[in-house]
Amino acid sequence: MKKLFIIILTLLLAENVFSQGQDSIKAVADAAVKMFTWDIQKVERGALMFLDVAYKRDNQNSVDYLTLTVAKDKSKKRPEFISLITPNNIVQSNGIFVKFAKTIKPKGNPLHKIELEKGNPIRINFEKCDNETCTARLLGGYVTNEKTNEKIDIFQKCLDFDQILFLLVYDDGSRKSITVPLFSFKQQYKQL
Repeated sequence: MKKLFIIILTLLLAENVFSQGQDSIKAVADAAVKMFTWDIQKVERGALMFLDVAYKRDNQNSVDYLTLTVAKDKSKKRPEFISLITPNNIVQSNGIFVKFAKTIKPKGNPLHKIELEKGNPIRINFEKCDNETCTARLLGGYVTNEKTNEKIDIFQKCLDFDQILFLLVYDDGSRKSITVPLFSFKQQYKQL
């Protein structure tokens, strides 16, 4: 009887630990969804979408924010503009570098891989910088490659890829990469 009690107790404890593990995983997933859900402000002509992405630089105590804004006119499919706002403590002449990625799940492997888009990162110049922030604005969701003069459709890439990666370069030579999942953007933009 004592052995049976120990087995039952062990099974109950194991079930409790497993359920807490599942709850923890769900809590982390819910937090990630909430963190990357865009705020939407509807106006008569359309809507504005906002996402503030908090990040910390290595060896820094303060939190900085990358702010993304998308302005949508409800009579058009494409955005009026996409803006990227960063703190001004970066190398302003570099602008901000952007790269896109897809999530790949190899057959027979439960882990996902990130596959970066081929080619060099896209450089986006700042339109203006003030005492606190630098802003880049992409009219219609496009940026022009300054070397080839090719028009790059950033908006379409946001719909086609799973993540967007931003690279900031600081005066001291350090860098910060910020990854933003695009699942929420795709869902929310369709509803505008």
